[in-house]
This record gives sequence, structure tokens and C-alpha cells, in this order.
Amino acid sequence: MVIRLKRYYGDNHVTKSRMEVVMEGETAPRLVCEAREPRFKEYTEVFEGAAKYCLPVGKWQLRVGGSPYSPMGLRVAKCPGHRQVYIGHNWMRQWEVGRVLIGYPTEAELPEEVEIENGEECCRELEKLVYEAFGNGEEMWLEIDNIAVATTI
Repeated sequence: MVIRLKRYYGDNHVTKSRMEVVMEGETAPRLVCEAREPRFKEYTEVFEGAAKYCLPVGKWQLRVGGSPYSPMGLRVAKCPGHRQVYIGHNWMRQWEVGRVLIGYPTEAELPEEVEIENGEECCRELEKLVYEAFGNGEEMWLEIDNIAVATTI
């Protein structure tokens, strides 16, 4: 299973991505939603305070196991400047340090106005795919790219 974050917007507060979940051996995504991370910065090397920013571009292995969201929750165990970044949701916030929050997009004309909603429902859909991938013995990866990101920094 591969989760792709295709970033399209970033500023000093939030990083916004379109998220696609593709199962092993398939080409079409089974889940398409939105993802939110903390403030945007393009980097590859560790720097002091990196954990307060979005994850770096790259391909990161996901670990499955107990998380604040599910017994089969996903997390990026390790990548430059970050440890234990969970994929989940928050009823009250659009982004959170140490998390990739997911949900479905609201209607908006401008990218900076798009928000996420129904995160719990979105997480349940992801959890079903995680159980399936785990049962099939699939490795799980997070791929991040900034190709389409527009910034206001």
C-alpha cells in the first residue's frame, strides 16, 4: 500500500495535500481525501525545530500498530527531523504538530480556503484499507511530493 501526499498549498501555518491510497498491484486509488500538516518548508536535511514543520519530501516507511486513533493506526516512525508522526484526525483542528490529519475537503474557490471535515469517517475508510493491506502482507509507504505546491511564505 502506498499513501501519496501531493502537496498543493503551504504557508507559515499549514501544509495542504491531496491524499491518495493505492493498494499493491493496483493503479487507481481506493481512497482520495485531503491531508494537513504543520507549516510548510521545503527541506531534506535535519535542522533544529524541524518537527514543527511538515514532513520532508521523500518516501517513508509506515509502521502499523497502536496509535491514538486505532489499534491498526499508521505512523511514520522515522524520517529527517521527525519521530512517530501519526496519521489521524482531530475534531477541532485543521493541523497539528506530529500528525498528518486527514479528512474530506470543503468547497472553496482558493486553495488556502479549503478545509478538511469528516476526519473520523475518513480515518475509518483508511483503517479498512490498512487491515486489508496488513492481511495481504503488503509493505506500507508514504510518498510525499511538492511538485504542485503554491506557497505564501
